[in-house]
Amino acid sequence: MSATTYANKNATHVSMTSTSGDYKTGNGPTGTYLMQTATTFAPNDWHNSNSIMSTTAVRQQGGSLEIRQAARKLRNDTDNKTEWGQKDNTTRLHDRMIDITAWKDKLEQTIADTDVEMAALTSHKERCETALTNMNTPFEVVHDNLATRSIRVAIDLVDDEVNQALNKEVEVINGIKEKLQQKVNEAFQQLCDLQDAYNAMCDDLADKMHCLDVDQACHGLTNQSANIGFHKNATRIKEGIVMPDAWDGHSNYNTQRAIAEMRASTSLREAINNMIEQTSNDLEAQRLRTEYAFRKRIHEVQMAKDELEWQQRNTKREIDVLSDDIRGLKQAISDKDKPLEVAETRSENRTYRPRVELCRDAPHDGIIAERNDLMNTVATLIDQHNIAEDAHTQLKQTLDRLNEDWSIKSNSLELEERCMTKRQKLLLVAHNV
Repeated sequence: MSATTYANKNATHVSMTSTSGDYKTGNGPTGTYLMQTATTFAPNDWHNSNSIMSTTAVRQQGGSLEIRQAARKLRNDTDNKTEWGQKDNTTRLHDRMIDITAWKDKLEQTIADTDVEMAALTSHKERCETALTNMNTPFEVVHDNLATRSIRVAIDLVDDEVNQALNKEVEVINGIKEKLQQKVNEAFQQLCDLQDAYNAMCDDLADKMHCLDVDQACHGLTNQSANIGFHKNATRIKEGIVMPDAWDGHSNYNTQRAIAEMRASTSLREAINNMIEQTSNDLEAQRLRTEYAFRKRIHEVQMAKDELEWQQRNTKREIDVLSDDIRGLKQAISDKDKPLEVAETRSENRTYRPRVELCRDAPHDGIIAERNDLMNTVATLIDQHNIAEDAHTQLKQTLDRLNEDWSIKSNSLELEERCMTKRQKLLLVAHNV
């Protein structure tokens, strides 16, 4: 139990055990009451108060001892932490200088390699200025194919493999024209890109050298150095500060950019010698892929057209057969009229039998059953007739759709064959690319 709790408990006890004092009477809203004029305490209260004072003093002395011990431990811990913190950061500065030196060496080597590649690309800059004239013919043929196929109608206006192949062919032709037209300019542009990468690395190298000087000076600072002191807001986060990953990424980006530009430059020098053969092969390969797609599509359309013709014949035959069945159902319904008239006439005539002769005999029940059976039969025949009529209507609608789709397929087949005829011009162009 704490001293405060103990004191509060005894204070409560004292207030409960105080009994001495003078009283006087008074009047209030609820009646007459006694008022205490003075307070006295019992001997036990006096002893309890002394005990509380002693206990509080002992507790506070013990707390003071704990505080002194904690203070000594804290002093030792902070001294050790301060010493090791400085040593750790000295080590970190040393490691940082190693990282900077590694990047400095890599930048210097990459700068030298870039300088060599720039000299090599300069000597290849004027190696390509021909081979664009014959690209207009395949461009026109492919666009004519796309325009021709765009007039397909209804379900046949589909973005099929042929369309994709033609669009790819347009892409290949545009790529070839672009490459042939831009090679000289690309060589010049590549030199500019190499120069940009070269300049960026030189700037990065200069920054690395300056940073290395700063960190070397910081690494040499100790508690006994003459040029140390307090600085206002020394731990501020300066605008533009970057994280280690970003710092490493910056130099990595500069070197990788230069390496990529050198690779691009090497590829460009090789491409200048191989462009004519490469573009011819690309164009011919795409032409073969497109015409294979055309032949495949023509076969599919022809198969679909043949299937439609087969279904047309079958549907017409089924319509004729179903028409005969419908006529048979109508006749069967008509044939039930007379038997129904006989059954109802019999039933009606027998209702006129006199007195006790009006008996519900076997003929009575049989005639009623016969009449009900006939009515059910007629209803069943009518339902079947309606079903057959619906099926007949659906077959006629299907035949109309088959005829329409057959016309669509015929039109599509004619367009595909027209495209293939137009593409014969490409054979005259392929070897001239």
